[in-house]
Amino acid sequence: MSLIYSCMRYLYSYIFIINIMKIQFIAILFVSLVVSCGSHDSKNKIEPLAEENSIVCINIPDVLKQEKVKLCLSDEANKIDIVPLETTGYSLLSTIVDVFITDKEIFIWDLKNGIFRFSRDGTFLNKIGKRGQGPGEYLYVNQLIVDNDKVLISETGKESSATRRIHVYDFQGQFLQTILTPKLFVGTLGTLLFFNDERFAVDPIAVFDDFRKNYWTVALLDSSFNIKKEFYNPSFSGREKDIWENRSLSYGWKNFWEESGPFISIYKNDMHVCFYQEDTVYLYDKIEKELKPKYILNMGDKSTFETSHQFIKDLSFFKYLCLYNIYETQDNFYFVCTRGDKLYNIRYSKKSGETFISEKQAVLREKSLPGSPGFILRSYDFRRLTLKNDLCGGDFYVRFTPSDKYWVSVVESSKIEDLMEEIKNGRVKNEELKKEFIKKLDMMKEEDNPILLVVTLK
Repeated sequence: MSLIYSCMRYLYSYIFIINIMKIQFIAILFVSLVVSCGSHDSKNKIEPLAEENSIVCINIPDVLKQEKVKLCLSDEANKIDIVPLETTGYSLLSTIVDVFITDKEIFIWDLKNGIFRFSRDGTFLNKIGKRGQGPGEYLYVNQLIVDNDKVLISETGKESSATRRIHVYDFQGQFLQTILTPKLFVGTLGTLLFFNDERFAVDPIAVFDDFRKNYWTVALLDSSFNIKKEFYNPSFSGREKDIWENRSLSYGWKNFWEESGPFISIYKNDMHVCFYQEDTVYLYDKIEKELKPKYILNMGDKSTFETSHQFIKDLSFFKYLCLYNIYETQDNFYFVCTRGDKLYNIRYSKKSGETFISEKQAVLREKSLPGSPGFILRSYDFRRLTLKNDLCGGDFYVRFTPSDKYWVSVVESSKIEDLMEEIKNGRVKNEELKKEFIKKLDMMKEEDNPILLVVTLK
């Protein structure tokens, strides 16, 4: 009997110990889970790009709920140059359309006065070509391209064969040759893109011509500018007839379709493309000549295709989240979005997978169309990346991205008063650079050419 009692006692003790061990194990497991879950913020943590061909998915509405922070220029910049563009009787600028930067020169396309060449310190050097119908002259400028040691002035987008030309000059403005190009574009928004040793045509819809009914948005070209391969906006599929029927202004403002984009970012050897109103950012594969998904953005609810592509946009369109620009840098990828009266700059870290967001006030401009007072043309005033300029003061608006090495912001004389107060009251990393900026702003006259802020990227 005592033997049985001893065995039973031993058995109960064993069971008790096992249960205690289970409880301890569960407690340890619970603690470890709590610690591991608390070690990162699941709201702004996304898997980083572990492999070159991996796809990143980002839920943008979730990112918008994050705490808003200041995104600083110093995170991306090696240096910033403050460049007042020399004002002379031969170098007066009215409206800067585009900027190209080389190691030694700055090229400016001015809407009214043509193409100008300045040194990197802003000294005026010479003009490139001139308007006219003689040899080496151009009727108008559709695009400025600086390719190696040549300046290309493109006349494209018109129906006349006489304007399907590219005029080539050297940096001193000496005319070299005219290249005749095939008919590429269905509207007047088409441009050419040079990426490394490849050439592309970019043709967003505002359809004016019927010489082709396949509405590609990006096309790979050969050395003679003939199409080798076409890339399509997926949302166009099945809408070709509608796109054609909503062409040209002869059908009326309300029925005229157009689009922004595509949004293209070039950094180092990578070219990313995002089509208007699409959620996928593609990476161009140079070997296979394909656009492959790299970022999938869940943008939430969208307006209809018809509403988003109307030239005369209804106010309802602006209540939706809309992507308007993309930028790649050494460590980050930026997405610029708008909704209502807000502009959002979203940074995705390629190393850590974290997302950060800053918020700015967006200005929605409205104006009546001449001769059509019933139609109100609506658009955002500015839809580009905006970073806190913690190098010399103020905000840095990425107005131009002339290459994978530079970002350019433009300071007009009309903006000095507000900017000066912001600079003086702000903190920067380099006080001497801030003083230089203030001094150059103080010297600026109302009639002077703008000052360029040229950032050299890391």
